[in-house]
Amino acid sequence: MELSHAISDAVLTLTGIFVFFRYLLRLPLPVCLSWGAFVLSVTLAALFGTLRFLGVMPSAFKISELFQHTAGTIGAFGLVFASVFLALRKPMPALPVYEVLALGLVTFSVVRLTENYALLNTILTVSIPVVFLAGLWGLFRVAKQASVWLLLAVVALIAGTFNKNFMANSFIDSTNLYHYLLAISLLCFGRAAQQQAY
Repeated sequence: MELSHAISDAVLTLTGIFVFFRYLLRLPLPVCLSWGAFVLSVTLAALFGTLRFLGVMPSAFKISELFQHTAGTIGAFGLVFASVFLALRKPMPALPVYEVLALGLVTFSVVRLTENYALLNTILTVSIPVVFLAGLWGLFRVAKQASVWLLLAVVALIAGTFNKNFMANSFIDSTNLYHYLLAISLLCFGRAAQQQAY
């Protein structure tokens, strides 16, 4: 049992649930799916991470990893698509949302079946800057408030991912810090999604 990791993963889980029900569930289905693919994947990964760190479910690590890969493929595709339309202040057309998520599903299948984690890393390396650029673009358009939340979400996500590099002397364990910063990121993504045009 690793109690501190279980607590931080539980906080992330509860934040994801809150974001989904408070911000995303009220949106039209295509918009909800586009944002929710990332938010729910991270939430489920955190839920099974909590069970893993508590030591109550032997297979929790593999299930958590499965949802981490879902977030990095289907979730990343949906996040990029939603962010671009958020910055443009244009409604998301339903059919392209489903096509983008289907493409993410195909990519997820390739990653899982071939264990091509280089592809997963490439998607993450490309998608995070694209979302950040969408946020910057939105600042120069009419989507200022939404873009600020979007940029804060990306900054928290990057800070969590690379916290060992520039917060090496933090008094908080790097895994716990990652979970807390990711929770902040989800909250900011939820606030951004609230501003989505539809």
